[in-house]
Amino acid sequence: MDFILEWYKAFLTVGIAIVGAAALAWLRSTFVTKKAHEDISKSLESRLSAVEKTIEDLPNSEDLHELDKRLIEVSGKIDGLNPQLTDLKRLTDLLMENELRGARSSDS
Repeated sequence: MDFILEWYKAFLTVGIAIVGAAALAWLRSTFVTKKAHEDISKSLESRLSAVEKTIEDLPNSEDLHELDKRLIEVSGKIDGLNPQLTDLKRLTDLLMENELRGARSSDS
């Protein structure tokens, strides 16, 4: 018992040092260092600015509305051409039929 009373301060100091070292090791493994935090922060800032630049370049609602109006206009023009294209197809079919009849009559 005298040995413990004589050396208790040394044991207490060593015990506190071990607990403190373990706490520092745990804190170091759990939390990031300031330099690593700054590096990650810079990386995230550059990624965020790239995303913001991409979003700025995307079309807004006005652009999409204008595109929709133009597509409706083009659709109307195509529908207006449809009868003319039908007539052209009919004429092409007649010409093809005439050529095939001419080829058959020359073979005979």
